[in-house]
Amino acid sequence: MKHRLFILFLFLSLLIHPVFANNEEGDLLQRVISIEIKKQTLEAALDEIKDQGGFSFSYNPSILDLTQEVNFKGQNVTVKAALIDILGYNYEFKQIGMHVIIREAFSLTIRPIDQRKRKTKEELQRLKEDILLNGRVVDASTGMGLQNVVVYDESQKVLTLTDSMGYYALKVPLERMQKGVYFRNRGFYDTMVQFNPGDDENEVLYNVALSPYNDNSNPIDSDLTLSTQNPHQLNIVKRFVPKKVDIISNSIEYIEHRTAQFTLVPFLSNSNFLGGSYTNRLSFNTLIGYSAGVDRGVEIGGLVNINRFHMQGVQIGGISNIVGGNVTGAQIGGIVNYNMGEVNGMQVGGITNIVADSVFGVQIGGINNVVRENVKGVQVGGITSATRTFVKGLQLSGIYSYAKEIQGAQVSGILNTNQKDIKGMQLSGIANYSSSVVGWQVSGIYNHTSGEIKGMQVAGIYNFADTLKGVQIGLINVANDGAKGLPIGLFSYYKNGYHSVSYHLDEFSMLNLSFQTGTRKFYNYYKVGTSIFNSGYLDGYQGYHFGIGFGAYLFKRLLTEVGMHGNYNDATSEFEHRFVKWSLMYEQPIWKGISITAGPSVNYDPFIQNNEYSAPPSFYSEQTDIGLFWISGTAGIRFSW
Repeated sequence: MKHRLFILFLFLSLLIHPVFANNEEGDLLQRVISIEIKKQTLEAALDEIKDQGGFSFSYNPSILDLTQEVNFKGQNVTVKAALIDILGYNYEFKQIGMHVIIREAFSLTIRPIDQRKRKTKEELQRLKEDILLNGRVVDASTGMGLQNVVVYDESQKVLTLTDSMGYYALKVPLERMQKGVYFRNRGFYDTMVQFNPGDDENEVLYNVALSPYNDNSNPIDSDLTLSTQNPHQLNIVKRFVPKKVDIISNSIEYIEHRTAQFTLVPFLSNSNFLGGSYTNRLSFNTLIGYSAGVDRGVEIGGLVNINRFHMQGVQIGGISNIVGGNVTGAQIGGIVNYNMGEVNGMQVGGITNIVADSVFGVQIGGINNVVRENVKGVQVGGITSATRTFVKGLQLSGIYSYAKEIQGAQVSGILNTNQKDIKGMQLSGIANYSSSVVGWQVSGIYNHTSGEIKGMQVAGIYNFADTLKGVQIGLINVANDGAKGLPIGLFSYYKNGYHSVSYHLDEFSMLNLSFQTGTRKFYNYYKVGTSIFNSGYLDGYQGYHFGIGFGAYLFKRLLTEVGMHGNYNDATSEFEHRFVKWSLMYEQPIWKGISITAGPSVNYDPFIQNNEYSAPPSFYSEQTDIGLFWISGTAGIRFSW
């Protein structure tokens, strides 16, 4: 049963081929050109015509004298008119795809219909017979045999390749042999030869010398540039596309357009071995599809779709889509999409997307996205998203995001890395890294900016910036240059910021030391002291005082501090008498980096209630049901750097 289905598939493919074959380039011979040729060779004249017309020539070099001198001037003339003027009426011209075939013209004797000779049954049968065409193909400039030259008939259904010495053998029906056999190899001019063997000949020996291009470089297709981006370099393409199909596709230098392609595997389709030379409107691939591209249409593959050049439209692959050029439209791969050009539109991969150029639109990968150049739009990866240059829009991943530059937002569940600049937001569950930030950098644990940050840096634990021109919010805030910044946290240290050590006395002790660090706009202070006398408030108490809080310079010599303070009781080995202290101090410099401070303080202890203790020495005190209030003062000396 499977064998019968396979035979049926091949039959339908071959049947559909002539029906759907479609020439969408228009009449090449009617294209209008303007050229002026003065004392040039015929070869140079033909090159000028094909360059302006946007096509290629095929002909048998033996029927033309390519060295003859040509003079021609034509303004807005058709290709056909120019060829007739240069070559005369001894040649005929035929278009096949993006090729113009030059043949010798045959004179015909016109007879009445009833006098025309009809072919006999034997003659018709003779036209169907296979003729063995064999010989050798050599390089006209060196005489060396050429390997992997494509030899095929006009129907493109019978073809072969030359061996390492340049020899070939091909069985061709006589009627197709009379229409012409083509010899093509990349870097050489095409050759078409017509054969008309005698009635008793079943074999033709023919040797061909192909002329190389002047620079012998990679050719340029008439409508698609053959770039160095070649999907045949990929291991997956090498595995799925037979080497013979690869060689044929890269040897034939023109691209034809047609309506539909039906493929089982690259060499079993209505394209035979020439699938890589066609772009299609509709492409249905049972297992593995192989073509030049999709032209504003739809391609559906059961396993893998492989396009040599561009895809325009919708492409759906059960496992993978591989495109050697640009994607314009929507590309959906069950597992992976691999594009060697740009993506303009939407790209969705079940596991991963790989783009060798840029993405303009939306890219969604179940696990991973990799873009070598830029992303303008949205990039979403289930685990990772990576863009080699810049992202303009949104980069989102479940675990890790990487880009060289961000204009928009970079979001990940764990880590974001940005090599240069961010203009927008960087948000992660654990850590962010960037060279510079203009905007927001937010993480659950750690932020690192190796350059300058203008905006807001927020971390659950630690923030670092080389230069801070904005706000840092975190338990620990650090910067090399942060004098113009605003740190908010439990500890802040800036190399060029505000640092000081002070000795002062207050209502509890005559021996208190404190350390201040941050900026003059906002700094942290840490205080430690010891009690040297008893009071009604601390009756029978001897111990230590601790304090932590924030301070800021309101004016050049006026500063304020507020914080939480507590006393440790040696007798009970417990922290007792916790209270809030707000101080307002005036600072008077007396020497470089040395100043004296003094001012009042307002205190509130919510744990002292119901006349449990009397107030410490103070200017004013009041005990209520919600705690103890008192006003006292502080004075000291401060060393700043």
